[in-house]
Amino acid sequence: MKKILLLTFLLIMSGCTQPSVQRAPLPTDDLLVIAHRGASAYAPDHTLAAYELAVQMGSDYIELDLQLTKDGKLVAFHDTVVSFPTVDRAIMDITFDELKLYTLGEEFNAENPKYASVAYEDLRVIGLDEIIRHFGHTVNYYIEIKSPSSYPGIETELLRQLRAHGLLSSENDMPKVVIQSFDADSLKKVFDREPTIPLIKLYTFNKTAHLSKKELRDLSNYASGIGIDGKTVTKKFVDAMHKEGLDVHAFTVNDEEMMRTLMIHGVDGIFTDNPDIAVRLRDEKSSMDAN
Repeated sequence: MKKILLLTFLLIMSGCTQPSVQRAPLPTDDLLVIAHRGASAYAPDHTLAAYELAVQMGSDYIELDLQLTKDGKLVAFHDTVVSFPTVDRAIMDITFDELKLYTLGEEFNAENPKYASVAYEDLRVIGLDEIIRHFGHTVNYYIEIKSPSSYPGIETELLRQLRAHGLLSSENDMPKVVIQSFDADSLKKVFDREPTIPLIKLYTFNKTAHLSKKELRDLSNYASGIGIDGKTVTKKFVDAMHKEGLDVHAFTVNDEEMMRTLMIHGVDGIFTDNPDIAVRLRDEKSSMDAN
């Protein structure tokens, strides 16, 4: 009995001398406007043109979907399969040079005649390093690790590039980098190696958003917030997440009335193809709140 009590005491003391690593904080002052693949309503997504527009429109973050090519290049691209004129190929099975043969602008111009531009026709898929070299520390990056189970080592390569560009040492109130994924194991790998990065766990719900107590306990070990479909958000859910210290970012919201509703519900961030609309509504709300 004495041995059991002694062992229990030692375990408790051990826990007290090794405090758990804290989750990275997110900004709390105002709604974050996250440009979904850039200002992708107005320019081909995941291009410098779309990201530059997003910055001009006042976005807080530019969002990138990251995947890894066969030759280990991190690229900004959403779909895991690329449709070439004669064949469909998975990004994981092609090299970066092969991927650059895919044109981004032609499809955008055909589907968006109002915003079509001849300049878009020559746009190609770009790598993370090119995006960071272009913008440097002048923007904030909201990065999604896509299908990480298909890309062993993608977390290591991502963190390597972020460190190389000095994006993990910022002391600004607004984190330079936020990382999100549907894959909890991938996010935990990032947390174990670089706990200073805010992490967002993505979810899909058929109807109203809901998380179990077990899911919340697990999230509290590594995540700073969650990302969910804007259609599934309720004020009750947002309040419950805030009570657990979790931010709520809603995707992908392009309807103005839904943006207004989500702001009333108290979401902390909105992903949108139309960052100009979200910025305008946020500014309007801030002006009203100040009066």
